[in-house]
Amino acid sequence: MWRSITLDDIAATVSQAELETYRRSEPDSGKDPIVILLNGTAALVRAYCRSNSSIVLSPRANEIPDSLITLACDYAAFDILKRHPTKMTDARRTARKDAIDQLKSIAAGELTPESFAEPGQTPSGATTSPVHDTPHRIL
Repeated sequence: MWRSITLDDIAATVSQAELETYRRSEPDSGKDPIVILLNGTAALVRAYCRSNSSIVLSPRANEIPDSLITLACDYAAFDILKRHPTKMTDARRTARKDAIDQLKSIAAGELTPESFAEPGQTPSGATTSPVHDTPHRIL
């Protein structure tokens, strides 16, 4: 399944107080700066996925594989927290580095998340058995 990163997703990674600090640090453009950041993060994740020729991207902008939502939030959290008045923790720095390393692995074809598939389609990386017409994962 592919979907957009939600405010609930990022709220599971950073606190509401941290989100509000980030919002206040941005000039008021009439758009939620958190949403703008999440859309930019999704575009980055999609760019890494696009580099892996085994992945079919969703035709809808800002949608990424569900399996990469947490990784994307770890990546975005760093940008949110670098504007927070408290010191950035080593755990946050490590989470950002790990997210980048995983994205590089995806681009290199070492790790392949689920491809986009419309409901009812056989997902990428699966074949259909000629006898039973049921999908089987290729490992």
